Amino acid sequence: MLKYDSFYFQCPHCQAWLEGRNLKAELVNEAILYSDGKVLNDNLITTPQKMILCPSCGHSFWVEHPEEPFITYEKPEAEIYSWNTWRFFGINFSDNKGKMALVNHYKTFLKKSHYDPKKEIYLRRFLWWAYNDLHRNHQHIRLKYFLNGFMSYGVWRCNRRMLLEGEKLFIKNYKDFIENLKRLLALLEKHPEEQIDLEVPEIYRELRQFDKAKELLEKVGSRTHFTNEMLRHSKWKDARVFMVTG
Repeated sequence: MLKYDSFYFQCPHCQAWLEGRNLKAELVNEAILYSDGKVLNDNLITTPQKMILCPSCGHSFWVEHPEEPFITYEKPEAEIYSWNTWRFFGINFSDNKGKMALVNHYKTFLKKSHYDPKKEIYLRRFLWWAYNDLHRNHQHIRLKYFLNGFMSYGVWRCNRRMLLEGEKLFIKNYKDFIENLKRLLALLEKHPEEQIDLEVPEIYRELRQFDKAKELLEKVGSRTHFTNEMLRHSKWKDARVFMVTG
């Protein structure tokens, strides 16, 4: 389970108060790690959100470091927009319309303004994850996830329908997915200090450049479960995002 400390900050455009949350502690054993680097705990992404869309005025703004004096830990005596009203722009992750809305938010942000490399990498990484969310956990469409008691028939059938619909949306938007990955790869190779663990070989794998992915993975000093799983999927010529641990 996750624990948070609440903090409060104001929109620089309309001065509306928003509630934010800093991750306080997490039970690492319950975290789910995916091959694209996304980590979920209690079904919540643990990576801080830096691009905010104000629920009051609709303006977007950037929060690099949620620290004082920009924020306060004292609850103001004013109307406050809760974390859920602006967290990931208020979208609903439980259906594909919400997932596509998240994709479109990031695409809009990238079109609206020019960003320095660090910020562009952040937005393109989150756009990558948002595209992958359309078919993340695709393995759950298999009948065995119902037969082994992993989930009830009703839940399995509902999940299966959503994942198959999500796969169609992913294929429909595949060209944009690839363009975003290529731009992200170019930025990361130019700014290696911004890379996260095994991110570059994973991008090559998802671009279906399996030999390049294997070449980079073979150069990794110490083999981990993560590295071995990525090698295995590269040898299978499987470009889909997959669960590493969880």
